[in-house]
Amino acid sequence: MRKKFHIQSVRAFSDSFRMPPKITKVMKIALVLLCLSINAAFAAGSYAQNTALTINMTEQTVANVLETIENQSDFNFFYNSKLVNVNRKVSVNATNKDVFAILDQLFKGTDVAYKVVDKDVILTKVANVPQAGNKVTGTISDAMGPVTGASVIVKGTTNGTISDINGNYSLDVANGQTIQISFIGYTTQEIRYTGQPVLNVTLVEDTKVLDEVVVTALGMKREQKALGYAVTELKGDDLKNNTINPVASLQGKVAGVEISGSDGGMFGSTKIQIRGASTLKGNNQPIYVVDGVILDNSTGSVGDADWSANAGDYGNELKNLNPDDFETVSVLKGAAATALYGSRGLNGAVVITTKGGGKSKGFGVNFSQTIGIDHVFATPDLQNIYGEGAMAGYVDYGQKDANGNYYKFDNLGQFVLNSQGKHTLIDTWGMSYGPKFDGSEIELYDKTIGTYSPQKNNFKDMYDLGFNSNTNVSVQGGNDKTSYFSSLSYKYAEGTLPNNSFDRLSMLLKATHKISDIVDIAGSVSFANSRPRNAQPNIGEGFASGTFNRSYNPDQYRNKYLGEHGGLASTNYGDTYGSVPGRDLWFNIYENEYTQKETAVRPMLEVNVKMADWVRFKAEANMNYYYNRAESKELGQGYANEGGSYRLAQTTKEQTTVAGTFTFNKPVNDFNVGGFIRGEYYNNFVQTMAVKTEGGLIVPGQYFLGNSKNPVSTGDSKISGTKQMLSAVFAANVSWKNQLFLDVTGRNDWSSALVYSNQSGNYSYFYPSVSGSWLLNETFELPEWISLGKVRASWAQVGNDTQSYYINQGYTLGTTLQSNGSIYNLSVPTKAYDPSLKPERKNAWEVGIDWRFLDSRLNIDATYYKENTKDQIMDISVPSVSGIKQQLINAGNIQNQGVEIALNTIPFRNKDWEWNLDFTYTKNENKVIELHPNVANYIALRGDVAYGNYRIGSVAQVGGAYGLLLTDSKPAIDEATGKKILRFTNNGRAAYYARSGKIEEIGSLTPDFLGSVSTGLRYKNITMRAALDMRFGGYVASYNNRYGMAYGYTETSLRYRDAEHGGITWTSKYDGKTYSDGVIPDGIFAAGTKITQPNGSSVDVGGMTYEAAMAAGYVEPSHASGHHYFNNSWSQGTVNDDWVTKLNYIALREISFGYSVPQAFANKLGAKSMNLALSARNLGYLYNTMPNNVNPEGVRGNDATEFRERSFSPYTANYMFTINVGF
Repeated sequence: MRKKFHIQSVRAFSDSFRMPPKITKVMKIALVLLCLSINAAFAAGSYAQNTALTINMTEQTVANVLETIENQSDFNFFYNSKLVNVNRKVSVNATNKDVFAILDQLFKGTDVAYKVVDKDVILTKVANVPQAGNKVTGTISDAMGPVTGASVIVKGTTNGTISDINGNYSLDVANGQTIQISFIGYTTQEIRYTGQPVLNVTLVEDTKVLDEVVVTALGMKREQKALGYAVTELKGDDLKNNTINPVASLQGKVAGVEISGSDGGMFGSTKIQIRGASTLKGNNQPIYVVDGVILDNSTGSVGDADWSANAGDYGNELKNLNPDDFETVSVLKGAAATALYGSRGLNGAVVITTKGGGKSKGFGVNFSQTIGIDHVFATPDLQNIYGEGAMAGYVDYGQKDANGNYYKFDNLGQFVLNSQGKHTLIDTWGMSYGPKFDGSEIELYDKTIGTYSPQKNNFKDMYDLGFNSNTNVSVQGGNDKTSYFSSLSYKYAEGTLPNNSFDRLSMLLKATHKISDIVDIAGSVSFANSRPRNAQPNIGEGFASGTFNRSYNPDQYRNKYLGEHGGLASTNYGDTYGSVPGRDLWFNIYENEYTQKETAVRPMLEVNVKMADWVRFKAEANMNYYYNRAESKELGQGYANEGGSYRLAQTTKEQTTVAGTFTFNKPVNDFNVGGFIRGEYYNNFVQTMAVKTEGGLIVPGQYFLGNSKNPVSTGDSKISGTKQMLSAVFAANVSWKNQLFLDVTGRNDWSSALVYSNQSGNYSYFYPSVSGSWLLNETFELPEWISLGKVRASWAQVGNDTQSYYINQGYTLGTTLQSNGSIYNLSVPTKAYDPSLKPERKNAWEVGIDWRFLDSRLNIDATYYKENTKDQIMDISVPSVSGIKQQLINAGNIQNQGVEIALNTIPFRNKDWEWNLDFTYTKNENKVIELHPNVANYIALRGDVAYGNYRIGSVAQVGGAYGLLLTDSKPAIDEATGKKILRFTNNGRAAYYARSGKIEEIGSLTPDFLGSVSTGLRYKNITMRAALDMRFGGYVASYNNRYGMAYGYTETSLRYRDAEHGGITWTSKYDGKTYSDGVIPDGIFAAGTKITQPNGSSVDVGGMTYEAAMAAGYVEPSHASGHHYFNNSWSQGTVNDDWVTKLNYIALREISFGYSVPQAFANKLGAKSMNLALSARNLGYLYNTMPNNVNPEGVRGNDATEFRERSFSPYTANYMFTINVGF
C-alpha cells in the first residue's frame, strides 16, 4: 500500500523525506533549510545530552516511539520511509535516559544509523554500496536556496543519502541507474544517470502535498484527511493580483463559491456568496476572520439602482487588508465547517492566516515591488450611424412646409436650426433618431463650428489610464526561543477617472517567544490607514440616456463646465458653455471631493501553556478597532458658487474578544483522541456621528461647519452597535488507525441582541455538529494507482441572530426649528416584535469524496449538500390602524441544495516540464419552502414589481427561488389567440405591446451553474498560467439596455431602422414619402384601438392582428423609432429580451508569467532569491449574452438579492509587473 506524508502523525511519505508531526505546514520547509544549517555548527551534545526522557512502551511501532519522544521533548526526526522501516514493532524501557541511549536501544541490531544535530535527529540506512559504479556529487536547491535533508537514492535500491546543510550530496551510482530526489512539499524528480560527475537539481513545490494541513474554524490547524466537510485552502502567494479588495482574487478558484464584481469601481464592493443565499435579511456574505479577529462583512451602503445613478460604493473593511501578509486563505463552506462560529457562521467563513517568523533562525528580508496600469479597453456597444433627433411623428424643429408645419415624420431629414438657420447640436431632443452622420458642417455645443460626425470611441475616451503601485518590505527571523515577522506596505492607485484614487499604508508586527519548556507567548499588531477618494461616478449611463450623444467629444468638452462667474455654466447667465452636455458631471468630478479616512488596528496576544504531554492551554485576547472619518466638500454650482455644502461623518467601532482554550491530544493504543473546550467573551461597540451645513456656505469653497448659512444638522448620530456575546465551545475528535475519523462539536452562545428590555428572551442557543471521514485506501488493499480514497459526511446547525437594538426600539427624538425657537418632539416606534424571537437556524448536511489517482496527478473532490434555514427573522406588514406598520417575527424556510466539484490534473510532468489543468463546477438550487401565514404573496427584497426604472423586483415567494424576479410589465396576452396585445399611437404611427398589469414571474436571479478552468505550464524556472471562469443562468435587468433602446443610442436600437437592419420600405399614404424604418409587430390589437386614416377618419382595429389590419389597408408598418421607444419607455415599456436577460458569460480572468532568476545570478546581485512576474487580469469575455455587450459584472453593489445593472460599466483590464527579492 502506498503511503503519503501527513503532518499530525508519524506517517511516511513514500517518495520524500519525513517531517515531524508537530511542525505546521507553513513552517516545515523553512525549518529544514535554516534550522539545520545553523545548528550544524554545534556539537550534538548540548540539548541531547542534557535532556532526560522516560519511555516505557511494549510492542509499539518505531513510529509511535518517535512520536512519543517528540511529545516529551523538542526533538524532530527526519527520515526516508524507503530507507527506514518505522512500522517495525519494538519494546523500549528507559527511565531518565538521554536520547542517545534510547536510540541505541531502538535501533540495536538494525542497519539504521542516526545523527543528532542539536534538536534534529536524522535517521539513515547503512547502505550496501555497489562495487562497480561512479561517484556523483551535486547540490539540491529550490527557488530560495540550498535544501537541507533532501532524499537522494538510487531508484529500486536502498542506496541513498541526504543533502547536508549546504544542500550538497555525494552518491555512488552505476551508469543507467535512475536517481530519485525528493523532499517534503516538493515534486519528486527522477534523473537517469549517464556518467555525469556533477548533477545539480532544483526542486519545485508540490502544492497538493503542502495542502495536507488546512486552517479551519477558530484558527485550528487540522489534517485535511480527518475533515468530514469541505474546506478549500489557498496559499497567499496565489492571491496576489494587486486588487484593493483581496476577496476578488478568489474568483474562479473555489468550487461552491460565487464571486463577482460590481459597479463600484476600484475600491467598491465584491460579492462573495457560499452555497447560495440563506437569509432574508439581505447580508448573505460570509464572515472574514483574520488571525482570529472577525471583521465586519457588511455589504456597505450603495445607491439604490432604481433611484440613484451613482453607487457611491466605498466597500467595507476588507480593503484595509494587505494581501502580501497572507500565508493562507481557507474557505469554510458548510455548516459543519463553521459551526464553531455559532451565530456568526450562517453564511460560511473566509479564514485568513497571516505570515509569521515560524521557527526560522537568523535574519531574512523580502522586498517586493508591483507596478500596474488599469486600461479601459472596451465599452458596451453603441450605434454610430444616426445623430441627435426625435423619433418619427414628434419632430418639432427644422424646416417647415408651405402650411408652416414641421415635417413631423421626417426625423431622418431634419436638423435643429440655430438663430441663423444653421444646423446645430444645441437644444436637441436627447434622442438619437436624427439624420445619418454625413460629415456636414454643424454648430457644436460650445458654439464653435465642426462636422456632423460620430465620435465612435467617445465612451472609452472619457477614461484615463489608471496607475497603481504596491511596495512591500518584510523581515523575519529568530532563534531557538524567539521568532518574529514584520512587514510594511504602501499601496497607491489612481483610477481611470480624474481625482478617483486610493492609498493604503499598512504594517504588521508578529512575534513568538518561548519563555520556558512549557510556556510560550505570541503577539501581533496590525495597522492600516487607507484613504479612498471620490468613488467612481456613473458616467456610462449618460451614453444610454442621452446626456452624452454620439457627437460628444470628451477631449473637447470635459474642461468646459464653468461659467464666467465661477459657478456651473448656465444659459441663464449667458455663459459660453451653458449648453455643453454633462457639465454638471465634470463639475462634480473636478470641483467636489468625497473622501474617507479609515484606520484599522488589530492587536492580538496569546499565551500557550504545556500542562502535560497531552494537554495544552491557550489564553488569547484580540481587538479590532476601526475608525472612519468621511468628508464631503461640495462647491456651490450657483452664480459665483452660491450654495455648496460640507458634511462630516465619523464611525468608531471597538470589537474585543477574550478566550481561553484547553486542547487535548493523546494516543490510546490504535486510537488517537483529541479535542478542546473553550470559553469566549465578545463585545462590540459602534458609535456614529454626522454633521452637515444647511442653506449653503457663507464663503464659497471654505469647508468647515461654522461656514454654514443656517444651523447645522446633526444627522443620524447614535451609539448603534453595542452587543455582547458569551460562548462555550467544545470539540472532540477520535481517529482509529489513521483510517476512520470522527468529530463532534458544540457551541452555545448567549447574545445580548435577543435580550428584551425586561431581561427576557431566547438569548441562549446551542449549535451542534457531527462529521466523519474514512480513508478507504488505508483500510483496503486498493490498486497502487489509487493514491487516496476518502469519503466524508457531516451534519450541523448554525445560526444568525440580529443586530443590536433591533428588538428594543425606543423613542426617536426630533427637533423642529421655528423662528422663535425650537420645538422638540418624540416619535413612537412603528414596529412590533414577537416576544419570543429566536435566532435563525440553519440545518445542513453534506456528503463528499476526495479521491486521488496516479500519484496524485488526477484528483477529484466532490460534495453534495442540502441546507435549510428556518426561523427567518423578517418584517411583515400589518394594518396601520393601531399605529404599528410592521411586525418582527420568526418564520420561513429557505432551502439550498447543490453540487460542487473540483478536478485537479497534471497531464504531463518530467524533470523540466509540468502541465496542470484544473476545473471547478458549482450548481446550487435555491427554494423558498415556507413563509409566515400573514405574508400575502411574497416578501420584497430588491426593486419594485410595479414601479421604478426597472418595474421588476426580486422577492421571496413560497415555491419559488430565493430572488425570484416578478414584474407587472410583461406584455399582455390575448387569451383567445395567445398573441401579445398591441396598442397604437397615432401621433407616431407606431404599435407597441400593452402591459399586462398582472404580477408575473420572469425567472430567478440565481445562476444555473458556475465553473472555472485554469491551466499552468512550468518549464524549469519559467511558469505560465491562464484562468477562465464562467456563469450560466440567472436573470439580470439592464437600465441602460432599456433606455438606450428607447432613445436610440445602443447598437440594438438599429433594429428595423433602415433596410440594412431589417426595416421594411414603403411609401406612406399619409404624406407620400418613402420610409425604410418599418416593422410589423407580431400581435393583436387591443379592443377599441382606433387608427386615424389619411382622410382624418378612424378605423377600429380591435381584435385584428397587425398583419390583418395592414392587409386591409388600415395600418402601415410601424416606425421603428416609436416602436422602440414605447416598448421601453418609463410609462408604457414592457419587459423584453433587451431589457431583461438570462446571463451567460465566460471570462478570461487572468494570464500570468513568472520567472525565478537562477540562484547563482541572484547571489551575484547580493540576493538569496529573485522572482519576476508579469500578469494581466480581467481581459474580457469569450462569451457574453448581455445585449449590446454590456458588462456582465456591472450589477449594483454586492447584495445577494441584487439583479439590476445601472452604470453601463466599461471593460477595464489590469496589467502588472512584480519583482520579489529575498535577502
